[in-house]
Amino acid sequence: MYNTADAIPRAEISTVLMEAVGQEKEFIAPMVLPIYDSANEIGRYPRFTVQDTELMKSGSLLVGTTKRGSAGTYNEIDRKFAWDTFQTEEYGLEERVDDVVARRMQNYFDAEMVTAKFLSNNLMIDYEREAAAAIMNPAVFTTTNSSVPYTQANVGSMDVPFDLNSLVERMTILGEGRTVIIMTLPVWNRIRSSAKMQTYMYGQLNTTQGGSQVTPDMFGNAFGVQVIIAKKSFDSALKGKTSTLVPIWGNDYIAVMNIGEGDFLTGGVGRTIVWSPDSPGGLFTSESYRDEPRRSNVLRVRSNRTIKILAPQQGQLLATQWA
Repeated sequence: MYNTADAIPRAEISTVLMEAVGQEKEFIAPMVLPIYDSANEIGRYPRFTVQDTELMKSGSLLVGTTKRGSAGTYNEIDRKFAWDTFQTEEYGLEERVDDVVARRMQNYFDAEMVTAKFLSNNLMIDYEREAAAAIMNPAVFTTTNSSVPYTQANVGSMDVPFDLNSLVERMTILGEGRTVIIMTLPVWNRIRSSAKMQTYMYGQLNTTQGGSQVTPDMFGNAFGVQVIIAKKSFDSALKGKTSTLVPIWGNDYIAVMNIGEGDFLTGGVGRTIVWSPDSPGGLFTSESYRDEPRRSNVLRVRSNRTIKILAPQQGQLLATQWA
């Protein structure tokens, strides 16, 4: 934990930043991996799986019969669970606000507020990339190829309803619910214009329906989920190089996930665990300290967190075979 009398917590800046995060719908990481405040930096928790708990088994298969015995007794079973751990790590950036610059710009904007917002945006992009890497990970989640590649040339033959319903059926068989479908804006724009998707949503098309548009709400209602369109991009070029903007979440996968909040036992594919004693600002904490020799205030925005996938069985990926 960083602890110095010279660093002043800036609650008013942290509040502004958290309000901005809440309103900035292009950042979806806190929605997909909800914040869980932990009193501990390092934690250990029980992990319940269908295999270990035998939750999906018939009681009679476990003990022969669940009928009460003639002596008034019941057959007894035992149940197992595994342990898992987490450890948060600290991330942060600092930027100097020169007194002269702050005074020069005071009629236009609050230099410290703007600087902190820029810092927060840089850190939020890192956090979003971390979340995308955790969710769109075929090494963690069961992954199935689309029936045909989702290329522009295949908009007439790609069968998105079939592909997604197959994933939903597999999750149902596993005893898992689903609450969201996650995909990027480029993937969404391509699949919603596909012929079979249009037919699935509207019925057999006719010439008067050529301008019809499938909306995320319509799509979600058809599959009984919320559709989350990941719109945020980032500049993948190094500092000083020509900008190259690419989708943070990538076009390679569509995710069908069950999202849960609060205590781990309530379910959900994962959480963003924040070490609350070191995070008075929540996900992002803002601080400043004075650098008098250089006549400036130094703004710091930091985050003490970890992303934890709690239940890989509560998610499935569809590989789009994008091109």
